[in-house]
Amino acid sequence: MVKQFFIEEVAKIQMGNSMMNDTSFAREGTPFITEKTLMKLIIEDDFSQVPRVDHTMDSLTMSQVPAKSILLNKINLKESSIYQCKKAVCIGQDIIAIIPNESIIVSDYLLHFLKWYQVNNNVCNVYHIMIELPPIDIQLHIAQLLNAIQYLLVNKDSLVTAIEGLPQYFNDISKQVKQHSNDIHYGFEQLQRQYIGMLHIFFNGDFLNDPFSVK
Repeated sequence: MVKQFFIEEVAKIQMGNSMMNDTSFAREGTPFITEKTLMKLIIEDDFSQVPRVDHTMDSLTMSQVPAKSILLNKINLKESSIYQCKKAVCIGQDIIAIIPNESIIVSDYLLHFLKWYQVNNNVCNVYHIMIELPPIDIQLHIAQLLNAIQYLLVNKDSLVTAIEGLPQYFNDISKQVKQHSNDIHYGFEQLQRQYIGMLHIFFNGDFLNDPFSVK
């Protein structure tokens, strides 16, 4: 059974209010996310260079949010960047966190929905967004499928680089390897289009409202 909710009914929307100075940072502690560090995480997904604050500080003062929170830098989803935390972080005043109630909505499912909604809708204030939710097991199934595609897309550069490096070991098949490399580039382009198409299939309403598709 599919039910419709506003995002704030199934997730807490928390505004960052932390303003840290240099004396607040520590070598060990909780990563502190600002708009600048959010942009770096989206590109590099590397926490090693992210500033940290002492975890003994008051968590409310630090605006701490749990792992799997979804971070935005604008309340208007249309203009925002989207990132899902892999660990607990503190958020600065220029960051908004969406913290899913995972007894109702799977964080990964919400992440893919937001990516689809951002491209396909005009009204994008996160407080006004409505989402149709199937049972948790269906959400998990959809999220796992989309995650598998996203994993390949995120890691395509390293996979292609590995293929392109093969000719140095097999000089006599360099032409074949080059052709395989070209095929892989084309395959990833097709996979990106397939991901976008699957987002539309799952979230445009037709799939979830088809009684036979969610059995």
